[in-house]
Amino acid sequence: MIPQDVILYSWLDVEEVLFRSSEEGDMPQWIISKRAYWDSLSLSVSPGKSDEALSWLAIKFEPRFDEANQSINLESDGDQRSLHVSIEEADEEPYRSRFMPSFSRPSVLRRRIENDLPSSLPQDLPHVVAFHSFKGGVGRTVHALGLALALAEKRGMKVLLIDGDLEAPGLSWLFGKRIPKPPISYTDFLTLVHGDSDPNASMTLKLVANRLKDMLVDGIYIMPAFRSINKFISLDIKPEHLVRGSKDPYILTSLLSRLGKELGVDLVIVDLRAGLSEISASLLLDPRVYRVLVTTISGQSFQGTKLMLELLGKVALSRRSDEPLPALIIAQVPEEETEGTLDRCLGDLIVIFSNLAVQIPANSGEEPTMAYSVTPFNKDLVVLPDSWDDTIRRIRKARLDEGLMGILDWLPNPQKPVMRLDDRRIKLAEYSGRVVYAETGEITDFLRIRPLNRLASEFRTKVPIAVVIGAKGSGKTLTFLQLAREKEWSKFAGEGLNQDTIKAVILPVIRPLDLKGVATSIVDDAKRYSAQYLGLSEPCTWEYISDNIHERLLEELHEGRWRDQWLDYIAWSSGFEVGKKDAGRRFTDYLRKNKSYVVAIIDGLENQFVDLASNKRQQVAVRSLLQDVPNWLEQQVSRPLGILIVIRKDMVFNALPQNSSQFMEGYRNYELNWSSDEALRLFAWIAMKAGALEDQKRDQLLDLTGEDLVQELIPLWGRKLGRENSREAFSANWVLYALSDFNGQIQARDIVRFLHYASERSRDDSYWPDRILVPSAIRGSLPLCSHEKVKEIIEENLEIKRIFERISNVSIDKKRVPFDQRDLGLEPSELDVLERNGVISHYGEKYYIPEIFREGLGFTLDKGARPKVVAMAIRAQSQRKNLI
Repeated sequence: MIPQDVILYSWLDVEEVLFRSSEEGDMPQWIISKRAYWDSLSLSVSPGKSDEALSWLAIKFEPRFDEANQSINLESDGDQRSLHVSIEEADEEPYRSRFMPSFSRPSVLRRRIENDLPSSLPQDLPHVVAFHSFKGGVGRTVHALGLALALAEKRGMKVLLIDGDLEAPGLSWLFGKRIPKPPISYTDFLTLVHGDSDPNASMTLKLVANRLKDMLVDGIYIMPAFRSINKFISLDIKPEHLVRGSKDPYILTSLLSRLGKELGVDLVIVDLRAGLSEISASLLLDPRVYRVLVTTISGQSFQGTKLMLELLGKVALSRRSDEPLPALIIAQVPEEETEGTLDRCLGDLIVIFSNLAVQIPANSGEEPTMAYSVTPFNKDLVVLPDSWDDTIRRIRKARLDEGLMGILDWLPNPQKPVMRLDDRRIKLAEYSGRVVYAETGEITDFLRIRPLNRLASEFRTKVPIAVVIGAKGSGKTLTFLQLAREKEWSKFAGEGLNQDTIKAVILPVIRPLDLKGVATSIVDDAKRYSAQYLGLSEPCTWEYISDNIHERLLEELHEGRWRDQWLDYIAWSSGFEVGKKDAGRRFTDYLRKNKSYVVAIIDGLENQFVDLASNKRQQVAVRSLLQDVPNWLEQQVSRPLGILIVIRKDMVFNALPQNSSQFMEGYRNYELNWSSDEALRLFAWIAMKAGALEDQKRDQLLDLTGEDLVQELIPLWGRKLGRENSREAFSANWVLYALSDFNGQIQARDIVRFLHYASERSRDDSYWPDRILVPSAIRGSLPLCSHEKVKEIIEENLEIKRIFERISNVSIDKKRVPFDQRDLGLEPSELDVLERNGVISHYGEKYYIPEIFREGLGFTLDKGARPKVVAMAIRAQSQRKNLI
């Protein structure tokens, strides 16, 4: 069928239909070639396939194909116009014209073959980076210069920066006043190579490199487009001429890379011509080149950049481990941008990159990720001065390097970290294995995350009254144990607080039943300490409180009565009037009289209220604890008694089914959610505590963010899940996405468990001397973490448990990712539950499962494909954000 947007006016429109068919993979294998002329369409097919060819054309050009006359009817208002079709059967493929990277549509359409792809660059050659923009005036040149400057000054790299814009040479104008008579130029280089009889151009490369050594400015070797600006009006040799005269269609990349080696640089950066220019095609269409597309959020620039990305995905998609996907710079973003334009732009780009990732063959062995940087609007960088020195000063003043961190991290770094592994893997495996479960009390130190920082900072001069909510494995019990370990609120709050921080004793009231060894001693000691501090007798036992709760659950108590019960439990736990009714009310009077302050802490409610989801009496008891007790304590004069309730999120939903969202919003600041920075800190903190990483910076971890944390973790798992020049995902990104659900939530226990499994599986490796955790162990640990994760969520969430049990009964041949609703036989409401909890995400009519759940639920990948961890996670989270 002819596409709706195509009108068959001429042979060019017929060619467009065929071109789209070829691009979409709808070209039968027996069609060898097809070519349109002004008066006819010629097809070359395998022997015996002429009739099939006519049928195929009839379908493609329905209803314009006239099979009787073997022609295609063209658009006409009068006499009928048509394009004749000739079909030739050939035993062998006819002469194949040489492939050339070009934005122009090929005159002869054939199946693309592997020979069209460039061979990998030798590892001792520097990589080539090409800066391009769909429109001019978006800051492409200043960002290319800013990146070169950052690489030279921040990373100590040697860089060759080339002005490849032969029609509007911006860098050359800037450079002209600094070195008015440059000894060599890019056009000189092209001309010399074009006329060199040596296919390797060895003498030319040596000559040009020697001349460039006199053009080192601000740590950057500069190659202008022309030696004289006046020459740009007469350009005799262009990059495309060089390509046409060579057997290698990607010769320009190879020559620039070899020139960089001759000059001794680590990277070659080329600032290209804007738009779909053939001057830029040879580099932009080479998948080995690190292509950086620069755009703004304005409509024309951004839409053009999206089209360019999609075009590169069709004609120059990266398919090998050393072929990176393009990167993006979104430039000149206004500070007052408040309408979500930037978020929408990023969301659109994420979808495009996810689609590119899905297109990559399953056996390619790599997982691409989207690299991008966003730089803010700066009026000093919109119109540049004509002085090189003034421009460099403006770039430094604007701190452009900070905005380019995403691109800096994406580029290959030749300085690989080398470290002695010794017994670090063993130490990490042993320590992480001991601290997977906080119930053992093995963790004696404490990594404070943002929610707990807020808790400490917001309750300085008064005792805290708050509910700390978290999923299973988020660090609830660890928080409870650290509170008990410190025994006093001021110590838990930390040294950063002022002298006015209230001194209050910490009193454990209910503890998890599965505490073991050291952990049991910690809470017992805290309980005794509080009684002694308050001058009271021996506190009641844990069993006494537990038994009393079960007795009261046999009665029909209302919220007010349960509030008094909870207050009594707090008083009895301190040793105050143990067993007496209304002791809790009198306890606050006792504290005021003695000018004492107490913070009661409660954890382990899931052990006491095991049927909370269905038992109304248990719901009343927990609801009273969460609402009535804090409200009563808030009203007390001088507020001598505080409370911190550590509780699982699902218990809040079950106890407060009507207004759980509103309730949780009130305590949102203290919810145990792990951001990406906090998760990376925990990785580093555990590795440092284990002795696997140097711990000189352990005290500074709280001050490190983003890129600094990623750099600290390079010795742990490398910069990428592969070699430096591979297209493998960045290790930090991959691990975070692999351990997260589709809501972007990651749990502390999963982090520690992953470290344990990955270090265990890395112990016998000798192939990767530059990292503790090796790629195969990192990937191989995920299934183990997944099985444990599924077990835990079944224990925690009854609603999901029932759905998981239904999934477990589905035959294995139907449990493949992606799947649709019919495969599993789940109701729409059940799919909604799974999606709300981050267990699945849909894309079109298909559903996907994050890796942290996939193996544990027994799902395999479609057609044996390798999991696209980063691409799928980014797509799911972007879609969720757009829905919100």
